Amino acid sequence: MEQTRKIIRITAALAVLVVAAAVYPLIAAGCYGSGDSPYALGEGQLTIYRNRILVGTDPTYPPFEYNRDGSIEGFDIDIASEIAARLDKDIEIIPITWDFSYKIPEDTRLDMIISAVSAHGDKDEFVDFSDPYYTLEYIFVVLSDTELKIKEDLKGRKVGMIDIRVKDIDPSYLESFTVEEYREVLLMMEDLRSGKIDAVLISLPVGKNIIEENEGIYRVLEVIRSSMMFNIVFHQGSPLREEVNRILAEMVQDGTYQQIHDRWFSLSSG
Repeated sequence: MEQTRKIIRITAALAVLVVAAAVYPLIAAGCYGSGDSPYALGEGQLTIYRNRILVGTDPTYPPFEYNRDGSIEGFDIDIASEIAARLDKDIEIIPITWDFSYKIPEDTRLDMIISAVSAHGDKDEFVDFSDPYYTLEYIFVVLSDTELKIKEDLKGRKVGMIDIRVKDIDPSYLESFTVEEYREVLLMMEDLRSGKIDAVLISLPVGKNIIEENEGIYRVLEVIRSSMMFNIVFHQGSPLREEVNRILAEMVQDGTYQQIHDRWFSLSSG
């Protein structure tokens, strides 16, 4: 269950990342490396480097970004890599840490940050945000041996949710159920297995991992989209923002986005 415990930290991390996007100045220490020299951004210049793009991420939030055998992988990394390819630039992933007490020198910069960050309108005086590139999905999970077949079968029944995530779901969607709020995912899943609640409504990244680690125990009734959306972060006024927005729209239109999404978030049938 170690991987489950790691991915569960996404729930708590989301609130921290929202605030962090406001205070993090898109700067990281010791990130330049070898190769072409940095230059001042000017008209028509999208990145700090001519031939590559520096992307910051906190690699502790699977499946969005995490360390695997010495390399950083994840959904966000695949999205950023596709963006770089369509800009005809190499990509350099820079591991960062969301730490409010960390003193970040101002002589080393990043082109953008992609790290499961959710934009807030009142934070754009500090940074610029891309259009949303991911909307957090939720899944209705029940026990495999239950007679419950569709969401409507849960009318009037107890549905578990993590307390700080209830606000992510449209209240009209929840009004038919009795929502039982939890602070811990593992306790919520234990109550589902013991029959104290009838179902759980949980974010897809967290729920998918639990289902895969407990094959045959759980079944998904429905997948829904929440109001929680993730955005890429840029320096204020960066011309890269508009190019990234254009590419994100292209990726959706030509099906590339869906391919990347399915690689990380598709659910096995059954």
